[in-house]
Amino acid sequence: MTDRNVEKAINNMVHGLKETQRTIQQKQDLKNWSEISFPISLRDVLMRLSKDDLIKIRQHLEISGASQLKKGELAELLSSKILTMLEQTFKNMDFEQYSLVKEIVGNGGFIEAPKIESRQISFFRNYGIVFTGTNNAKRILVVPEEIVKSTFFQGNDQQVQSVCRRNSEWTKLTQGLLYYYGTADINELEDLLNRYLEGPIQLADYLKIIRQARSYYNLIHIDSKGYSHERVSNPEKVKQEQQMRQNLEFYPFSKEQLLMAGEPGYVERNESYTQFVQFLTGNYEITGKEADHIAEECVYMTNNDVSPNQVMQFLSDRLEFQNIDNVRACMDQAVVLLNNTRKWILKGYTPVELSPKKQQASALKPNQKTNVVDIHTKKKVGRNAPCPCGSGKKFKFCCGR
Repeated sequence: MTDRNVEKAINNMVHGLKETQRTIQQKQDLKNWSEISFPISLRDVLMRLSKDDLIKIRQHLEISGASQLKKGELAELLSSKILTMLEQTFKNMDFEQYSLVKEIVGNGGFIEAPKIESRQISFFRNYGIVFTGTNNAKRILVVPEEIVKSTFFQGNDQQVQSVCRRNSEWTKLTQGLLYYYGTADINELEDLLNRYLEGPIQLADYLKIIRQARSYYNLIHIDSKGYSHERVSNPEKVKQEQQMRQNLEFYPFSKEQLLMAGEPGYVERNESYTQFVQFLTGNYEITGKEADHIAEECVYMTNNDVSPNQVMQFLSDRLEFQNIDNVRACMDQAVVLLNNTRKWILKGYTPVELSPKKQQASALKPNQKTNVVDIHTKKKVGRNAPCPCGSGKKFKFCCGR
């Protein structure tokens, strides 16, 4: 098969996958946004769902002894159980999730739907609390009338709000830690988190909250090795690299930095990042949004240990270089960005931060060559010398790449 035929086959396969995904999404939208009336009873809204959906609610709420029930019987049982479990259900939510429910209840049981992902719709539906549909040609979120009229919302919910705020703090701190450190097992996470909390975490509660945060925000990957940021392609490799740096402590981020990094969509746009974006928009016909996306991808590529040459290949696929000078100028700027990117394998440090402060001052000057010096011996580090970061690798194969 010729190269052209291979390329055509790959393009056809990609197109086919996109069409399949689009079809699946259309079917999901039809299910999520079918016509709905309100106010609506809990039983009636449950009967709109498939039995498989009802089984998911039963399993999510850990209701036993109901596996043999018919759909109508199961809906009847769930109608009762959901109401008696309201307080515990809300204590499993974070403050953002609980606030959305309260907003709907405060508006009489429905609101026009904000931007919400399918996985987030499933999150609320699996609790039997919030349902979706279309009314008068508008997409809406609906809370059943029994929940709206529940005595729970007529009393003082300060305790529940306090628990939800705690859950939000756990979630954002965890997502922030993984944003900067890449991956961690549960023991490391527990130790790191306790440095930022007034009291030790309750591990069983914490694990439940983090599993739910994973399904709602889609920022955490969980496997047998532990917990990772969703952009980490090889958690085991990151962990191995970190373990090679036993003498290097995790970078001491402030609590505010971690909470900020734990927000969905967060990207650390430091000076080198901003300079790179400005360089791209100033020299190529791309928008600021496009340039920002390119810079963000470069950051994740270097964090996944992609070589500078591969980063340049990525850039050449997206930018039109007119001559070799264009390539060199872009490479100079890219290297500055990569050297000032906080790396997972360096436990949150940038390569520049592991060199002397006098070198950090010149790191943002693309055309100035940096001589890295061992911070312990104060001597210039040779290309074949052990890397100052403690990895055991030669400098040229580690931070000096």
